[in-house]
Amino acid sequence: MAETNRVVGARASESGAYLGPGSKANGRLLFEGPTTIEGEIEGEILVHGNLTIGENAVIKGKVSATSVVVRGKVTADIQADKKIELQPPAVVVGDLITQALIIADGAILEGHCAMKKEKEGKVLPLLRQEGQGRKSEESV
Repeated sequence: MAETNRVVGARASESGAYLGPGSKANGRLLFEGPTTIEGEIEGEILVHGNLTIGENAVIKGKVSATSVVVRGKVTADIQADKKIELQPPAVVVGDLITQALIIADGAILEGHCAMKKEKEGKVLPLLRQEGQGRKSEESV
């Protein structure tokens, strides 16, 4: 029995922060690591990690995270460094900014989407290498 409790404890610590159903918060919330929200939030949410917005969650405020999975209702803009995924019955009323976007059948988006490139400038070094390669070919 003690072993089972240890496994459950390990899973709980891996899951990060959790705001369960019935939770209500106002203001600016900052989370480190994976976060799951099932309650109601009015204000800005900043997550240094992955954010899951549960089916019963209601968010009214800007959301920023590494990656975001939405199953609930968000009335605000969402910005994710890597990916935003809308899964049914998600309803998002606001703009999305991310590198990758997945909208599953049954999810609703009322807003605009801006796709951005990775932060690393990979194109410029490739152009410089290509130019250097041409010079060496010409001199041979």
